[in-house]
Amino acid sequence: MIRIFDVTTQVETTREPTASEQEEWDAGKAEQLANAPYREIARLEATVTQRRIREMTTDAGKKWMEDLEAKIAIERGKL
Repeated sequence: MIRIFDVTTQVETTREPTASEQEEWDAGKAEQLANAPYREIARLEATVTQRRIREMTTDAGKKWMEDLEAKIAIERGKL
């Protein structure tokens, strides 16, 4: 269902989408799903802050970075 709000009459109505509207929505959804790995890679890479880079000198910091790289590799595998 599509919700439509008419600002002139201040009335909200709903209706079924037309075939072209449904195709457009489906294409947009498919594009979102196709781009999801890219967004996740960017999100993961953004967690590598200056502080995290300094912490990589410790064993815990190295482990964190290895785990992060593994997660990024998984996302790249989805492409």
